[in-house]
Amino acid sequence: MLRALYSDSITLHLINEDNLVDITTLFQGYPDSHGMLDELFRSYLPQYDRAGRRTNFGFYSLLGEELAGMTLLTVDSWDELSGNTGADVFEHMRGRGVTPRSKPHLFYLAFELLGLNRVATGFRVSNHSSRRSIEKTRGFQYEGRMRESGRNEQGEFEDELLYAILRRDWAQLYDKSLVTVLE
Repeated sequence: MLRALYSDSITLHLINEDNLVDITTLFQGYPDSHGMLDELFRSYLPQYDRAGRRTNFGFYSLLGEELAGMTLLTVDSWDELSGNTGADVFEHMRGRGVTPRSKPHLFYLAFELLGLNRVATGFRVSNHSSRRSIEKTRGFQYEGRMRESGRNEQGEFEDELLYAILRRDWAQLYDKSLVTVLE
């Protein structure tokens, strides 16, 4: 079974019930530890559908030996073979390209291992770091705007910009041999 994915000096370690205590300890001692732990428990834990298939693949990420943050692939529909991705990075690791450099790992998982056809992502218009990250990721294409799709931290409604990559785009743009599966 998949334990981790490695490429480009980034290792994504799969979050499971059996390593959650160790991960919680690993995430201690940073100024933003509390917020990152909240997000870990809110969004990154394993989830399964009624058929027992895993639908939420959360990972904690290491840049070299340094804890960088978390990244996620969620299967939205096994019937439609579609998913989405997201990430959270510790403040001290921002600006190092961790999120866009982690996408090939997630694309490999989505397209090669899980057989998905489409992976989407998005960001609220005020989230400039997510915009930069998505725009740096080869293959993501802008697909549209969801007007006032949610509330920002100030409680104001805000638009979300949507992007996606298809399996055929990934196959043309990425060398799957550069990702190593650690079992």
